[in-house]
Amino acid sequence: MAKSYPKHVRKRSKNSLQYRRKLQGIGGEFSHAMACNQDSPESDIQREAIHITRLYELELKTKAATSPDFLTDMDTDAAALELLRQLSKRDGYKYQAGDLHPPKFDEVEREYGIIVKEPASEFLADEIVGIENLMHETQGREPTVDEQVKLKVMFKAKEALLKPRKRPPRYLSQVLDWYCTNRKNSPDWPMEGREYTRRKNRFLEILTHIGDCPTEDSDAAKRIVAGLEAYAEHRVNTSKVKGQSINRDIRGSLSAFRRVSKVYKLGWTIEAPEVEENPIAEREVLTDEEQIALVKWCLATNDKFAAILLAQLHAGLMATEVLRLAHDPEESMVFEGSLPYLLIKEATKKETRKRLVPLVLGVDVMRENLAKGVAWLNSTTESNHSHTLKKRLLKATSNPRITAHCLRHTWNNNASAMDISVLHRALIGGWAATGKDSQFSPHMLKYGRSGLQRTKTVQALADSQRQVFAHLLHIEPPAKGNVINISSRAE
Repeated sequence: MAKSYPKHVRKRSKNSLQYRRKLQGIGGEFSHAMACNQDSPESDIQREAIHITRLYELELKTKAATSPDFLTDMDTDAAALELLRQLSKRDGYKYQAGDLHPPKFDEVEREYGIIVKEPASEFLADEIVGIENLMHETQGREPTVDEQVKLKVMFKAKEALLKPRKRPPRYLSQVLDWYCTNRKNSPDWPMEGREYTRRKNRFLEILTHIGDCPTEDSDAAKRIVAGLEAYAEHRVNTSKVKGQSINRDIRGSLSAFRRVSKVYKLGWTIEAPEVEENPIAEREVLTDEEQIALVKWCLATNDKFAAILLAQLHAGLMATEVLRLAHDPEESMVFEGSLPYLLIKEATKKETRKRLVPLVLGVDVMRENLAKGVAWLNSTTESNHSHTLKKRLLKATSNPRITAHCLRHTWNNNASAMDISVLHRALIGGWAATGKDSQFSPHMLKYGRSGLQRTKTVQALADSQRQVFAHLLHIEPPAKGNVINISSRAE
């Protein structure tokens, strides 16, 4: 079957391809030789055609310019990059940003034996991009708009040659550490601790399938794609892990590779491997009777595990959110005053997960034990605290299907049943909602404890929380003389 080519792509002799297209509304033709050939994979040809289409659109915009300012900074950058590509073909040398850095100077003897330093690098840059020739052509007259646009692009190309070159991590094995410290629009990922170790181990496991090589290797992207495919196939064939988990494990490493490519203009096109995901099972929701049993168990047990489960029940807090309360315990765990609360503000998965959680159940248990629970969560592994808390839930409810994550869905189910507003569900539970008021306002943090407790927003959230747990507020802690600690040995 004959290979089909994208629109505007034509065959040329000797196995080559060319992109040809009329310049609409201007006249003439746009022609561009393609880097790939007729034997290249269709996906490579398609990507190359998309890239050249952008150049075509840039050419149209440039030709239609009525002043140099008609081009945006992005347009000028793209045109300068294309100019360097064309000059590379002309001279048989691949010009790149930073080629003339650091700058070089020539010592020139002037009249009377005076030695001066001339910026040799700047002169060479002028010569390479053609500034000197174009300035000579326009000497004594006003440059046309087209010439002004060309000069603007030439000066941008010259600037690129002279500026310091941004160098990517030298090897693929260094990409994750670079990403951890340079992640844009987000707090830096940790460079130590349990979470970093988990990410690092997963990245290194994936790297065994990719193989290490320089990031500037011409085949780096192909190796990454093939390695990710091999890793995904290996996990599917050798483990019982769900497709969702495999995709999640790949996602972190994939983001790191893509970010490096974008920042350093490496041109990597890396698609995630296709891993079939399992149907999402509906999360178990605790019945009213199970919620009552859980609260009674927590009040009677009165230990660190009970405190953790009560905190999680209050707004579907994940254990990873509870453990981060250790970052600022005095501000994040407030049990005194008119409106006790937990403040979730440290390194959340999404900005919407930053929230204030009013406490209306088992406050005394949490006051006495939650700090111990937070310390325990930070001292053990994620799998261990999941297992331990599940055991406590089984003791409390006798339901083996319930996990700590079910508490999040239980809170949301309660909120729905009581018709709690979407806004309050977002502010307490961290669910997404639209509007500028759907996230806890950072400036409210400046109010301090007593100030926060007096705000109408927090008072309203506390009222909604009481409605969510209206069926549990009647539960009283056991009389002190009859308290029996039924927790098993500490884990």
